[in-house]
Amino acid sequence: GQEDIIRKAESVLEREKELVVSSKVYGEILVAPLVFKKGSARAIYLKPEYPEHISRIASRLYVEETPEQAIAKYIVFARSSAQYMRERIGFERIKYIDLQESIASLAALELKDLKGVVRLVIHTPGPWGHPMIPDEVLEREYGVDTSPGLVRITDVVLREVPVGFGVSRKHWEMLHRIFPRFVDRIAYVRNGVDLERWVHGAIKGLVSSKGLGRISPEDLAPARRRAREDLVSLIRSRKPDVRVEGPIIAWARRLTKYKRPYLIERLIRDLGREVNATFILAGKAHPKDHEGREYMARFRKLHEQFDNVVYIHDYSLDIARAILSGSDLLLFTPFSGWEACGTSYMKAGINGVPTLSSRDGGTLETIIDGFNGWFFGLELVDFINIYENTARVSAVDEEDYRDLRAKFLKILELIDKDPEAYLEVSINALKSFTISSNSVRMFREYRYLS
Repeated sequence: GQEDIIRKAESVLEREKELVVSSKVYGEILVAPLVFKKGSARAIYLKPEYPEHISRIASRLYVEETPEQAIAKYIVFARSSAQYMRERIGFERIKYIDLQESIASLAALELKDLKGVVRLVIHTPGPWGHPMIPDEVLEREYGVDTSPGLVRITDVVLREVPVGFGVSRKHWEMLHRIFPRFVDRIAYVRNGVDLERWVHGAIKGLVSSKGLGRISPEDLAPARRRAREDLVSLIRSRKPDVRVEGPIIAWARRLTKYKRPYLIERLIRDLGREVNATFILAGKAHPKDHEGREYMARFRKLHEQFDNVVYIHDYSLDIARAILSGSDLLLFTPFSGWEACGTSYMKAGINGVPTLSSRDGGTLETIIDGFNGWFFGLELVDFINIYENTARVSAVDEEDYRDLRAKFLKILELIDKDPEAYLEVSINALKSFTISSNSVRMFREYRYLS
């Protein structure tokens, strides 16, 4: 159960002396720093232990019963993070403090004197990443004067930092529409992925022995087969009687509305019995996302009703590695404007797996249609509320689906009739994504590395 997982995790962490953190709203809180060390890096987990009601609220980060519980986390983690840096690290040793979204970003309010050091990184245009907090709570805790009523934490923090980063150019454009008052201080750094973690061993060995620029189709084909064989083993372990013929098509990510799992469901119901392909679906929903949980149930029905569909609900890092390196085509389907960046297509691309993508997130900077992947659908310039503007959403979805279906069939035909041309796209994906999506490039742009 959850308690066993927590105990196992804490067994590899080093416990430091507790912090006594003072909050004007919540009083004194006892916080235990739990440290994980790897090489020269340290990850510090801050675990509130007293009072008991704060400890209980903070036991899960993104799951709350009420808005008040979420606000308690924002303040307690902001206060304890700032205090830990001040007392245990020392600001003189810190070049940058990058606050990742709302969970602790209110720390900016007590780090105002660190000019040019504190920055905000925004990871979603969705409202869940920009929660509201009552003005009287901010005034009482931090002495901050804001407009009356509920205010967005992101607005409050952007007033205090020199720069807020989006995580792709498209995300940057959307943030300009969502936070028009702060256009002058919103920049972006596109996300990247760790090649060591995500590249399949066969591909890694090939790149190491041949050099990225000298890999030929004849070199890549056997490495891709080995990655695919590993994925087929995983698929058969979950559904022994699965029909594995033709290309393996993957849709793997968190199940939530803006990622449009209903598009792949419709595609399978429309074409699943006609095409010579195997579909692997993977992902889980946030426990409070009832619509996402419904998609999980619908994916399970596809698993049961189609002999060429496998759904893996317990998506994990190991499963993600196998799927994203071993499939033949990844489908990436977010509603345009809602995906901050995305990384699944990067993890696929660095393994030579091309993506058929909607026009959103970081794909617009990394995919060249027909060269190292493919696009379908519309790129929207406005930020459309997918929960309210249902008529517009339905119209976009319908047009996008028609294009998705047509492009998908063309790609299957390419794989079947002209495998050399498909392999050329695969090689282009491997070479281009290895360069464009390496996390080292991202770290340099954030100035963590010179």
